[in-house]
Amino acid sequence: MHVIVVGADRLGQAVARWLVAGGHEIAIIDSSRTRCIAVDQAFGSVSVLGSSVERSVLAQAGANRAEMLIATDEDDGANLVTCQIAKHRFGVPTTISVVNRSDHVDLFNVLGVDVVVDVPDLILNQIQEGFTSHGITHLKPLPADGMERSLVSIHVPAAYGSDGLRLDAFPFPDGTLPSLVVTRDGVPRLPSGDFKVRAGDEIIAVTTAQGEDELRDLLASGPLA
Repeated sequence: MHVIVVGADRLGQAVARWLVAGGHEIAIIDSSRTRCIAVDQAFGSVSVLGSSVERSVLAQAGANRAEMLIATDEDDGANLVTCQIAKHRFGVPTTISVVNRSDHVDLFNVLGVDVVVDVPDLILNQIQEGFTSHGITHLKPLPADGMERSLVSIHVPAAYGSDGLRLDAFPFPDGTLPSLVVTRDGVPRLPSGDFKVRAGDEIIAVTTAQGEDELRDLLASGPLA
C-alpha cells in the first residue's frame, strides 16, 4: 500500500519507520530540506520537499495512487487542508491527522477526516493513567448545580489484602458517593454496607476535587487498622 506521510519530524519518522517495517511504500512530505535529507538517509529516496497544501507537491508524492495519507504536522491548519485536498482532489480513500489543539477536533470530524488523533487528549489520558498507581483515576467531570463533582475510579491497592474492608467502614470523604463496585474478578456489584472491598477491586464513585485528593492520600497511606 502506498502511504503519504506529512511531516518529517520525530513523529512523522516514527510513523514512516512503522509503515516500512510493515512492508508499505511511503512518501514523506516536508518543507525542511534538512529533514528531507535525513529521511532519505534513513529510508531511501522517499522525501518530497515542499508544502503539503500544494497540489503539485501531493502529486509528486503519488497522491493519485495513495491509499492513505497521514498528516503529522504541528500546524493543524496545514494538516486539515492537506487532508481535504488529498481526499477531494486526488480521491485518497483514508486520511488520518493528528490535531494539536483539542478545540479543533470537531472541525476535523465535520470536514470528513477519517481518523482524528487528539494529541493533548492522548497526553492527558497518559497522565491520568499515571494516577492509577496512586489509587485514583479521574473518569469524567459532572458539573451540576454549580458543584464541581467528578466520576472517579478508586483502585483498591494490594495493602488491603484478601480479607478486605467492609464498604461501610471505608472512610469516604464528605460528599463522596460510591455507585458501583467491580470486583477483581470483573463482577459488578451494587454497593452495600456489608460488602467487603479487597485488593484489586474497583470502586466507581462521585466525589469533589477535594475528595479526590483525600482519597488519594488515604489509599497511599494504606488501610485502616
